[in-house]
Amino acid sequence: MKIFALNLCLSFEVIDQKKNYEFPRITFEELMGHLFKGGELEGKIYYVDAANEENILQHVFDLQTNDVFRDFDVNVIFQFKSESQLEDFTFDFKDMFRQTDAAGGLVINEKGEYLCILNRNKWTLPKGGVEWLEPVDEAAVREVKEETGLEEVKILHPFQKTFHTFRRKRKWVLKTTHWYNMEASSDSSLTPQAEEDIEDVKWVSKEEWIKLSQQSYPLIRHLFEAEFAKSLTS
Repeated sequence: MKIFALNLCLSFEVIDQKKNYEFPRITFEELMGHLFKGGELEGKIYYVDAANEENILQHVFDLQTNDVFRDFDVNVIFQFKSESQLEDFTFDFKDMFRQTDAAGGLVINEKGEYLCILNRNKWTLPKGGVEWLEPVDEAAVREVKEETGLEEVKILHPFQKTFHTFRRKRKWVLKTTHWYNMEASSDSSLTPQAEEDIEDVKWVSKEEWIKLSQQSYPLIRHLFEAEFAKSLTS
């Protein structure tokens, strides 16, 4: 499981005793020492031994709410000794947030291009909140149409669920976004939804996305990496 706190990515997994990790596991205190020093942190991965840490639940919550640390493009992988320990942690961690749902789409056209939007100077994917009693798949199509101006969008199949946190009215929110693979025609007209601060909408190739990816969020890069990996194995 991954939870994105802006640029900071927190991953939670069970320790595989048979696997030799590229990075040695460190304590939470050692992790904080690295983060407080700052420096060349971009793209770093840290493995933290969560199985033997006291107060790990509060530690992780405090880490992801720190505005300085949220700006770091760092992946912290917390490792637990068993599935049951991980499940207990995940349940309690989610319970510390107000939870909400969103839905969106990774839209592809007949040329193999992907639909991207420029929102607040970041290249991302169309998504939005799920309304009361609205089916999630219908919300995904509605949001894609509203944000891009597309009139015809077809869902191919569910893609992924992602989790990210943000602060709203002094409370921390954990948003679950339900993503779908979709298709639309490259001939369709595109109109960015100005009231949502969307500045541009365009189709991009894989090569173009690689150039734009650094002007995006780690969560969106994660989705494209999963999409490209899927296409290699299908």
